[in-house]
Amino acid sequence: NNRQPMWLTAPTEPVTFDTNASWLKFHLGINRYALYSSDDRSIDMLLQDMRSASVIGADYTQDEKALKGACDCSQVVKPSGHHLKLALKLQDFGKAMFKPMRQERHEETPEDFFYFVDFQRHNAEIASFHLDRVLDFRRVPPVVGRLINISREILYATHNDDLRSVFFTSPANNTCFFAKCLYVCKTEYAVCGHPDLLEGSMSAYLPGLSIAPRISIPSPWIRSYTFTGREEYA
Repeated sequence: NNRQPMWLTAPTEPVTFDTNASWLKFHLGINRYALYSSDDRSIDMLLQDMRSASVIGADYTQDEKALKGACDCSQVVKPSGHHLKLALKLQDFGKAMFKPMRQERHEETPEDFFYFVDFQRHNAEIASFHLDRVLDFRRVPPVVGRLINISREILYATHNDDLRSVFFTSPANNTCFFAKCLYVCKTEYAVCGHPDLLEGSMSAYLPGLSIAPRISIPSPWIRSYTFTGREEYA
């Protein structure tokens, strides 16, 4: 019951590059010790922009493209396990990662739940940013919550035919979609709007590696996803 016609195109809105854009100030303020200074006023503006700026484009993230064989992203990202997420382009050329709400806020994970298929909570992303900020580490990219119209701001805004193809209408007449990942990205694990509105987290992107080279340090608390190869905690 896929209802989007093939002639759908991205909305035509005026797009301007602003040298005072909050995301650009955020990128320029990054140093080796923190992503932003404690008195950086542009962060609050960036949070507001991610909350309200018009979405002019939507696409899969680089790790999902790597899984689909659409790019050689091995030096940039690792394929995700069961995270459903999209890269959204904002009005001022800013870019944010959208992770939709997959569990209600009051839902608790049962004790006997198989954790390999436990969904990541979008509000955990938001909480981690604020906790990191309160502790004055300032090493987590800015994150906000946002209500997205997934028809207007994702389906109609994307040029990616693969992304358009995973949208469908549920029996309850809600717009739903799923994404490409290793484990639980199938129609039965789709997320749905009400009927088009869907809450999620918006995380600011960091500058590209060509602009800001950096190294990847594995988490000392990494967990194993196999029963045979256990990870040793540092």
